[in-house]
Amino acid sequence: MVQWIRSQRSLQKTWWIAALFVFVIACNVDDGAITRPGSGDDAGDLDSGQPDANLDVGEPDLGEPDADVPAPACDDGIQNGDETAVDCGGDCAPCALGEGCSEAADCESGFCAGNLCVDESCAGVECSEEEACYRGACYLACEDADGCNPSSRCYQGSCVPLDCSTAECTASETCYRGVCYGACSGDEGCSEEGAECVEGSCVVPTCDDGLKNGDETDVDCGGSTCDACAAGKMCEVGEDCQEPLATPWSDCDFGESTCAEVGTQTRTVTTYSCGEASTCEVNEEVETQECTRETDAQECGETVIGEWGACQGAGEQGVCSTEGRRRRVITSFVCADGGCEVVEEEEFEACVLDTDAQACGTPETGAWSECGGFDSVCDQEGTRSRTVTYFECNGGDCNERVDTETETCRRSTGGDSCGDTTYGDWSACEGFSGVCGQTGTQFRTVTYRECAGGACETRTATESQQCTRNTNGVECQPDVEGNYSACSYEDETCSNSGSRTRLVTEYACQGGSCTSSTRTETDTEGCARNRDGTTCDQGTTHTNWSSCSIASGACSGTQTRTRTERTCSGGTCISNHFTEEQSCNQTNGTTCGAGTTRTNYSACNLATNACSGTQTRTRTDRTCNNGTCVSTDTPESQSCNASNGTTCGTTSTGTWGACLLVQGTCGGEQRQTVTYRRCSNGSCTNVSATNTRGCNAPSGTNCNCNMLSGTCTSGGVCDCSGSCFEGSSCTGPSGQWGCCSGGRCLEGFLCP
Repeated sequence: MVQWIRSQRSLQKTWWIAALFVFVIACNVDDGAITRPGSGDDAGDLDSGQPDANLDVGEPDLGEPDADVPAPACDDGIQNGDETAVDCGGDCAPCALGEGCSEAADCESGFCAGNLCVDESCAGVECSEEEACYRGACYLACEDADGCNPSSRCYQGSCVPLDCSTAECTASETCYRGVCYGACSGDEGCSEEGAECVEGSCVVPTCDDGLKNGDETDVDCGGSTCDACAAGKMCEVGEDCQEPLATPWSDCDFGESTCAEVGTQTRTVTTYSCGEASTCEVNEEVETQECTRETDAQECGETVIGEWGACQGAGEQGVCSTEGRRRRVITSFVCADGGCEVVEEEEFEACVLDTDAQACGTPETGAWSECGGFDSVCDQEGTRSRTVTYFECNGGDCNERVDTETETCRRSTGGDSCGDTTYGDWSACEGFSGVCGQTGTQFRTVTYRECAGGACETRTATESQQCTRNTNGVECQPDVEGNYSACSYEDETCSNSGSRTRLVTEYACQGGSCTSSTRTETDTEGCARNRDGTTCDQGTTHTNWSSCSIASGACSGTQTRTRTERTCSGGTCISNHFTEEQSCNQTNGTTCGAGTTRTNYSACNLATNACSGTQTRTRTDRTCNNGTCVSTDTPESQSCNASNGTTCGTTSTGTWGACLLVQGTCGGEQRQTVTYRRCSNGSCTNVSATNTRGCNAPSGTNCNCNMLSGTCTSGGVCDCSGSCFEGSSCTGPSGQWGCCSGGRCLEGFLCP
């Protein structure tokens, strides 16, 4: 089924490509349809995207199709017309095995199953949706070599195992890489044209056999006869890889300019080459060309009508005149010579001027008064005033108006004292020159009250004085350890112990300076080493391999030799001898291991509520193959029954019976019948069982408590307080023994 679906998808894809090709030919307006550069008469030159008859970039494409759409043909390399596969089926020649079909007449074999041409052995075989049939057996379906794993090959639509494990060839055939070919013993034994005798089989290399053979550079591609290889496949020369492809030219891009007359359009050209790693590599390049259009006189923006301006004087009338006019600008935008030009027009109208309070002469000012009105000692901002005479329009005439003008004035008080000065404590002595320095400095804080920015603020300053300390004998620098000398060993190859020396320089303060002294230090720990196992003398040597020994029934055996290793141990060179072995193989096809074995039958596989079913086991046949004992598993089955007593139906439960009391007590039990459905020798039968539970007697029922008469209370308790059985021994109120008489215990009397 999957192969049929893939075949239909392949048919749909081919029809879609053909339809797209027809659409591009018929509707192409810029001659930019996908092309294969180098595939036409001008091989090697890419399609520029302009009409084939005129390659002038400046000439616009008229949108005419390049050529008439060709009619479907049986040799055009495309699945079209009524073909069921590429160039076969329908009105064309019948298709080979593994090609698509819709009826038997479409196939050379005369058999069509699952929309694929098959041989007679697959005519009645039904495979799952993910499988296809080859020689009467179902395998994973495939369309090409990439659809199979490395242990199989795609042959006639099926992933056939390369190890021939499932191949069933006739007496005149032999298996090669999972497929049956005519048997041969040399090239002369193959009659089919192009066949070669390979490992006893007449193999004809083809471009769809799932093998890399002939002059192919990868599986079913490359070389002189097969299709070009896709990206990532192996190649030898550039012709082994796909031909170049070009996308259609893009729409002309004029950017964001409405008036632009020259733009650009692009397309992507994909080329394939055989790279340094001998694989087909992909390279994409973007081509660009110019394109044009006419935009003159075209609007390139919305007309903007400006706001009316302020009303202004319209002539030579006086300053206070109320006659005026106002203006506005109307702006329009029109394309010209590829740019967007701005056209402005002015418009005027009469208006009434409001001249009241408008100046009609130069103001006259008096002298400023002294600066005053400060708030504090530090305040820097005060005020001063003066008179101003203004000349203003009112009702069309020029009149005087006198006003008083006030402004802020300033003075400088920065640095003036506005409070008492205070002193802090001296700090600890610090600031010594290095570790050995003996003279330092200590500090204290002085606080001043001063005017700043018009306010009384606090300012702090720091005072310092000299102080001393004694540093003689103090370590003033870490010891400086020189490099160790090379280690010295008695035996340079195998000795495990040795010694080395170095100089150590020590530093201490003296008289305020840092002085140094040196000493020699010897070390043995740093020269300790473990040479055990180090190769020494002649190193490792080997004897010749012994003859191969294969155990009976095994696929591989062993052969041995002696390896002598000379290594250090405990400071001396010693020799160690080891036996090495390697495997050898038995003849392929020989029975090996346990031969044929069978697993235990599985648990019985039962349907729901069934008492019989089936169980399976696996038969394993073991034979040698290239030194390995290979197992081939075959399933076996038989009928079986469920274990007796297995539930096989619905359980039914009866009602609880009356409470059955234990004689003389207040408790008992109730019973309930349960009917189960259980398997018995493969049949489902009824099995009955009884459930029990405790119960209590009703209150007031007679009972006894160790020879005392009593009654049952609620909750099933027997109450015997204050009573006893007539003539029985009892314990009286004072705790003495007595005899029961008249329901009471008579102390001191023994019962007869």
